[in-house]
Amino acid sequence: MDTIPLHTSDSVRLQEVLTRYVDSRDGYLEASKLVQSTGLSETFSLIAQRRDLIASKVAALIEQQGTKPDEEGSVEAGIHRWWIRLREKMTGQDADAILAECVRGEQELARTLQAALEDEHTLEEHREVLSDALSEVKLAVRAFDSVIDS
Repeated sequence: MDTIPLHTSDSVRLQEVLTRYVDSRDGYLEASKLVQSTGLSETFSLIAQRRDLIASKVAALIEQQGTKPDEEGSVEAGIHRWWIRLREKMTGQDADAILAECVRGEQELARTLQAALEDEHTLEEHREVLSDALSEVKLAVRAFDSVIDS
């Protein structure tokens, strides 16, 4: 595998994107266990699979740079998932509350992707992956918003 010269900012941005994708994957897996609706649970599982695929692509970009990717996710997201599980046990989650959390997470992921795309040091060969990922996230936000609004 050829190593592409890496600018520090590109490396940092790619790692931020990877962390958010790991967080997203783990969040959707958790949400799939909490919702009562089988259809919504399956949808969350499919999104988690897609997020895992994209996380793998981003991790591969990081590895091409000669850096070992950190695929652990963030402490912040782990605490958030713990809080949702606790709240669900105490009060029972409704689908709208879980969807609202999904939208919040998607918006954070979109901000991270947008920042990476706007960073002048992001390599051109990384922009296509990041741009496609951002389009997918924006589509998910619109879909979740339409379900919440209906």
